[in-house]
Amino acid sequence: MKLALLASALLALALPASAKVYQFKDWAVACDNVRRCQANGAQAEDGDNPVSLLLTREAGPGGKLNAQLDVADPDDGKVGKLTLQAGNLKWANIGPEQVFSPAQTMQLLAAMLDADEVALADGKHQWTLSLSGLKAALLKMDDLQGRIGTPGALVKKGGKPESAVPAPQAPPLLVPQQPPAAKPGDQALLPAILKQLRAANKECWNELPDEEHPDTGLYRLSANQVLALRECGRGAYQGDYKVWISGDAPPFRPREIKLRGEDGKETFLMNAVFDKGVLSSYAKGRGIGDCGGGASWAWTGKDFQLMSAQEAPQCRGIPGGVSLRTWVTRQK
Repeated sequence: MKLALLASALLALALPASAKVYQFKDWAVACDNVRRCQANGAQAEDGDNPVSLLLTREAGPGGKLNAQLDVADPDDGKVGKLTLQAGNLKWANIGPEQVFSPAQTMQLLAAMLDADEVALADGKHQWTLSLSGLKAALLKMDDLQGRIGTPGALVKKGGKPESAVPAPQAPPLLVPQQPPAAKPGDQALLPAILKQLRAANKECWNELPDEEHPDTGLYRLSANQVLALRECGRGAYQGDYKVWISGDAPPFRPREIKLRGEDGKETFLMNAVFDKGVLSSYAKGRGIGDCGGGASWAWTGKDFQLMSAQEAPQCRGIPGGVSLRTWVTRQK
């Protein structure tokens, strides 16, 4: 027993949590910073009606696996009760946004591993969930959660004890600070702060001159600090921003904030929104449904720290895509 616990602890140290997204044909996988993993499958890239099956598995020994099905009506109408068929498995009265229990999920998954596709129909339309890439996606989930060779593995089961699976990592602690209410005259500070910034940020102004009416904003952070936002580039349907923390009186001395993603590297701020101390970014993808990735950073009283992140890597017609969580924190 002691040896098993020691082996589990050593494996946990050797297997850091991975906040990455992987794609395998028609399936995508993401594991977050606490080893919770998700896999999402869709219709084939050249398929017609949008369908998604999201598998979510918690980290640790005996981690539960559940699934959620989502189908979209191509005519923007109401989807009726569905019949689902995968190999020899056939279920009726399935909802268009059906959540499956862990037991149902394991039963469905077993059928999917021996099937070529999952067919769904409501009597009016048909949907086909591709299983191309499923086994590779499940193997990656098992690998990232340290399950390969254990009884709980989804693909490569084995004789290792379930206790060898690394435990979930604790989410980082974040202590957000709620900014005070705006002071009278706060908005009048913005032109003076932006004028001071212009000389040191020529690229921002050259890319999106004032004549093109860039989105700007000023928000109270503390008794003597404000947050200034300016759009610095604009595409067909989204813009990228820069953000500064500034004093609320001359000489201001604004300093640019570098936001960090899950990998600790500097990341872009897209379609920026600031609300109640949280700075949010959402970058739209190029596919149908405008799926993409988003993140949020919380004001701590000193700086902005990553609070959450997610990505919808497959643009397959589900509005907004299906987001896979890549970062989570616990707030005090």
